[in-house]
Amino acid sequence: MKRYDRKGTITVFLSLVCVLFLSLLCTAVESARVQGCRAKAAAALDMGMFSVMGAFERELLEKYDVFFLDGAAGTGSYSTERLSDTLTDYMAYNVDPNKRELIARFDPFGLRMVEARIIGIGLATDGNGEAFYQQAVGFMRENFPTEAVNMWMNRMKEGEELEKAGENYERQDSNVAKELASIEEQRKQLEEQQKESDGELQVPQAPAVPESRNPLTIIKKMKNEGILGLVLADRGIVSQKTLPENSPSKRHCRTGNLPVEEKYGGLVDNLIFQEYLFERFALFTDQEKDQVLDYGLEYILCGKDSDEKNLKSVITRLLLLREGSNFAYLSGDEVSMSAANAMAAALVGWIPVPGVVTVTAYALLLAWAYGESLVDVRQLLAGGKVPVVKDASTWKLGLASLADILLVLKGTDGSSTEGLSYAEYLQILFTLGNKKKYAMRALDLIEGYMRTRLATAAFRMDNAIFKIQASADFTIPPLFLKVSNAFLKTGVTQTDYHVSGSFAY
Repeated sequence: MKRYDRKGTITVFLSLVCVLFLSLLCTAVESARVQGCRAKAAAALDMGMFSVMGAFERELLEKYDVFFLDGAAGTGSYSTERLSDTLTDYMAYNVDPNKRELIARFDPFGLRMVEARIIGIGLATDGNGEAFYQQAVGFMRENFPTEAVNMWMNRMKEGEELEKAGENYERQDSNVAKELASIEEQRKQLEEQQKESDGELQVPQAPAVPESRNPLTIIKKMKNEGILGLVLADRGIVSQKTLPENSPSKRHCRTGNLPVEEKYGGLVDNLIFQEYLFERFALFTDQEKDQVLDYGLEYILCGKDSDEKNLKSVITRLLLLREGSNFAYLSGDEVSMSAANAMAAALVGWIPVPGVVTVTAYALLLAWAYGESLVDVRQLLAGGKVPVVKDASTWKLGLASLADILLVLKGTDGSSTEGLSYAEYLQILFTLGNKKKYAMRALDLIEGYMRTRLATAAFRMDNAIFKIQASADFTIPPLFLKVSNAFLKTGVTQTDYHVSGSFAY
């Protein structure tokens, strides 16, 4: 075989061109690698935040269907630095695949994390519990039937009508009281004039109805007595629980620096939130009570610091609603008006003051409506039902029976099945209440419940996080640029990269 002894050669020009192409290729690969590092850094931050927020309080989710992270990690002492350290630990394993590995594997990215930190938080108590409201409504919207919305809309309409009737009752009661006071003043003036002219006071004929049977006197005396004793068969069953003094709505809470996305907040959303509250908190007629206060819904509505005060406040509001509705029925019923006029004539017909019988008749109607309302509220608290608008068939108390109102109340056993229950009337009151207060008061009860558990005894709602914002700094050391530097002396520099993001439940 013939052999040729020749040496390969390459021109200087081709050598330079090859070097340039190799440098270009390495630069392109390095650019792609840097972009990959940036994507990896962003993904590492996202996964780190997801891991941090994955440690949410499970009990809150199971009992109240809301997500919150305890920023104090069960210690009761909130620390952003602790959260930042946790974030850093979670990210480190995604940034460096060789972390805690005995034998290091080749990592083409070579990404290095300089620092990761939490720069923003949103807390459950921010904006008067807005984050809690948003989560609750969001959950209920996925599990709330249309007919339930219609039910709440009906409650709201009934509440508006009852509220107007109650305002009218108060206005009439005030006007009649002034007119009666004026009549009494006129009567005294007439007596004085009679004394001056005749020298002696003519004794009027005794009224047909004795003072001990006078409905006005009896009702006036009852209004000065304790309301709970009148509408409850057993005053001793009322819970004596009180709310802790340092509840979220009563103390100065820590605030976050991130806004709450107000996705919900219209009329329907408010009604949905109220349904959420009724599904998760107890009321007076429930057998199963809440941990902190027995009457959780009454507290959310009224905001008093004890079960007894909240129940009394609800009863007072219920009485006003029923007084307005009952007075509207009486004043529009000819039979009732005739009965009131007849009794008024028997009571004050002997007084020589114009209009005294008419004014007294209206005073009797007001007292009659109050007495019937006492029976209504006692019926509700005993587990019975009461129609929103009554008629002759559902009316319980006769005018003559006002003198024996205490006996009538004792005989009220909650057996009525026509109308709305106590819970449904409470729904009406919720549609009329201060809706901006409901979320924070609910958080009071939630925090109280969490603190009754050994594992979460130090839990605070103003440590509960619903959103975090984090940032991280990275360095990307060069890899393929080392080839270019070996030939062209272009220099080797690292790339600094900053990334930020947020995560919310």
